[in-house]
Amino acid sequence: MPSNAGRAVVLAVTLLVGACAPPGTEDAAVRLVDGPALPPPEVSVSPPPPLRGEPLWTAPFTSEPKAAGSMFIGVAQGSAGERLRFLAVDAEGRTRWAAERDPECTGFAIAHDPRDGSEPVVLLDKEKDPEGGLLATVTTASAFDPDDGGRVWGPVDVPGTLVGPGLIFAAVQGSVMSHRTGPKVALDPATGSVIADEERGETPLHEYRGMVLTRSADTLRTIDSTGGTLWEHTDLEIPPLWEEPGVRVGPGPRPTDGTTAAVALEWTSEAEGILGYSVHDLATGHLLLTLAESRNPVLLDAGRGRTVVVAAPVDEPESRYAFRLDDAREAPVRLGRVGDDERPRALVASTLYLAGEGSYRTLDVRTGATGEEWRDAGEPPVAALEDGPAIMGVKTTDRTRVFTALATDRTR
Repeated sequence: MPSNAGRAVVLAVTLLVGACAPPGTEDAAVRLVDGPALPPPEVSVSPPPPLRGEPLWTAPFTSEPKAAGSMFIGVAQGSAGERLRFLAVDAEGRTRWAAERDPECTGFAIAHDPRDGSEPVVLLDKEKDPEGGLLATVTTASAFDPDDGGRVWGPVDVPGTLVGPGLIFAAVQGSVMSHRTGPKVALDPATGSVIADEERGETPLHEYRGMVLTRSADTLRTIDSTGGTLWEHTDLEIPPLWEEPGVRVGPGPRPTDGTTAAVALEWTSEAEGILGYSVHDLATGHLLLTLAESRNPVLLDAGRGRTVVVAAPVDEPESRYAFRLDDAREAPVRLGRVGDDERPRALVASTLYLAGEGSYRTLDVRTGATGEEWRDAGEPPVAALEDGPAIMGVKTTDRTRVFTALATDRTR
């Protein structure tokens, strides 16, 4: 447990919300298929590093896919109102399984099973509610093996759509664009059981490998899949610069995509407002980074329990750097400086893509090596397999935007 050095920490209550379209209608079984790879598109731009060569095949997705296991998982949707399909596509471009869902059920998550490191795909659906009347439905979540489409667990009742980070679900109130949510629940990625339920008094804020950061009226804490406490905010060490009466701690910025093994917290006081941010290991509460209030920290998942943070350290509040967090027992690795006009666009295959003013730059999160800026190459990739190709969005010679696969330096 981190030491609190005998000081009281007051919980700052900050609401984290998200929005997504309501889930779809009746449950649809996963179908095993063997769809051939689509021919590669004709494009007029060269690929960004570390992608190389010509397009290998056209991906059948209509929105950005994710990588899980040996598959790319994504959505393919036809005209408005048609049922959409979730597809699993292998490294050779062949579609291996498919699942139909309602056109509003576009959200999905790649979960992280702590037992074996597997990455089940969690899809939403709606089923008929026999107790609620003729047209009543209940929203459910189910997990599937990304490699063969086999059901891992579910269906499990959830209050609404996926709001994350991790397996956190809530009903979205009002319109699709609403930022208000109803009661949230967090699910165990290994079993689908409910770990935290807002209606029981604790709001789940962040789930990763079955650990959940929760907030109640007077407590911020992380619990495990059994509901047992891993740490509370009163256990946290107050960063030395912010040791003053009435200091409060609350949830900080969310990860930009998916979920991470580390969480950002925000420190405030009534007299000065935001004092700064800190980043902690979700499992232990161990303090990993202390950051200035000048820029919101950006957290990205680097895979295998690693987190990349782009932020301004307290010793250089006017500068931003990328840090790699490997383990609570190891010091953060400072990778390189990030320009004031650069924003993290994607982290794919250990490459951080930074978007500047009309240009991109790469940063290798394993070595810290900085790549050259480019302007004429295509946009950054969106997903990559461990030893396979990467997927990126491209404009074809007839100005149509599609997703295509390209080899990387790690492609076998």
